[in-house]
Amino acid sequence: MTLVLVSGINGFVAVEVLVSLLKRGYDVVGTIRSESKTTFLRNKFRDAVDNGKLRFAIVPDITATGAFDEVLKQYQFDFVLHTSSPFYLNAKDVEKELLDPAIKGTKSILESIEKVAPSVKHVVITSSFAAVGDHRTGPAPGYVYTENDWCPAEWDEAIANPYIGYLASKTWAERAAWDFVKDRKPQFTLTTLLPSMVFGPPEQEFESMAKLNQSSSDIYNLFNGTAGPVYGIWAWTDSRDLGEAHVLAIEKPEAKGQRYLIINGKHSPQYFANYIWKHYPERAAQKNVTKPTDKLYPDGGVYDVDNSKSIRDLGITYKDLDTMMKDTLKKFEELEVEGK
Repeated sequence: MTLVLVSGINGFVAVEVLVSLLKRGYDVVGTIRSESKTTFLRNKFRDAVDNGKLRFAIVPDITATGAFDEVLKQYQFDFVLHTSSPFYLNAKDVEKELLDPAIKGTKSILESIEKVAPSVKHVVITSSFAAVGDHRTGPAPGYVYTENDWCPAEWDEAIANPYIGYLASKTWAERAAWDFVKDRKPQFTLTTLLPSMVFGPPEQEFESMAKLNQSSSDIYNLFNGTAGPVYGIWAWTDSRDLGEAHVLAIEKPEAKGQRYLIINGKHSPQYFANYIWKHYPERAAQKNVTKPTDKLYPDGGVYDVDNSKSIRDLGITYKDLDTMMKDTLKKFEELEVEGK
């Protein structure tokens, strides 16, 4: 039996991580903030729960000192996948809502692993392209981002601007993880994964379409005619490929001590509108979806991202944008029929 701890098991990305782990036969314990939030996952993954392949542990506040001690003492984990970190861009208190959960949550789980979980061999942390891109250079035409790049966000601008605060939260949390491994030399090795805007059919729990995760909302609001394309990030990641990447990162020895850009490719939010008009013309007209155009990128173009390291080391086969859109819009239709 190989046992994996997944933090924030009910998140958009974490559910895909769970799917990939269960498919490959791993036993999983997922942390979640309250027992009531386990109901959806218990029903969705009923067979795994009944067979003892999926269990839950309550961690109400991941920023608290020793927050993960109890669950790490209770089981003999082989691997830890730390996925829980907030992603929303309208924080009122950047330090409390974004910086503390990301940075303190990361430090907390690493300290607990070192202190009480000697069986853990490897840790994977879900970081972000936010920790790579330079917000000061905009679309940066001609530039190719690699794993050697880091976001240059500074404290004053992070506190003043929730968007930069989010970038900083991912950057500083990841740096804290690498510093921890460098300074403390724990018994476990580390991999960080760097997805960009994560799109794909949402499989997590949410109350209504109005309560979708941020990136899914960007597509659904366009599909529903309630908003236009949301510009800013020119790279994208399929949630299912990201889930698979977490599993590959614990299976491939090459991944130890590495950070990986998990990026499917370049994209333009205008492409989503074009796709909707092409494949849902009646709905697009009825909902007054943003009109299609051949102009997808700013004059001069935008940056690119080199994902060759993840393909070489992890063996990922990335889905294309059409596949993601087809699957995501189909899921949206199903959810609308359900009354979401």
